[in-house]
Amino acid sequence: MTTGEWLRLRVAESPAALRGRLEEAVANLDPKVDLPDALMAAASALLEGVRDRLKSRDAAFDLLAADGLLTLACEAAAFSDPGTLAERCRAMGPGGELGRVAGRWVGRS
Repeated sequence: MTTGEWLRLRVAESPAALRGRLEEAVANLDPKVDLPDALMAAASALLEGVRDRLKSRDAAFDLLAADGLLTLACEAAAFSDPGTLAERCRAMGPGGELGRVAGRWVGRS
């Protein structure tokens, strides 16, 4: 199974309410970037985009889609290079990309 097939299968298995947002996010991935890193970047972009509209009900779907993309990033790392999974997960966490996104959210409601 190719990486592209693997990713399409994972998105297709997503709940219907989220599938559209996930499909849109993965359609715009940079093919030159390693898949786990590209998925993490897509999740970060969704989080940045929803930051100023958190009170909107529609924002919940973007937050759930970002969560799904982060899960896919971890799965993709495990699929493509299991030895890097722990390091990649740390890079996503509080001291990594998500920590930087959260730091920009401080003071917002």
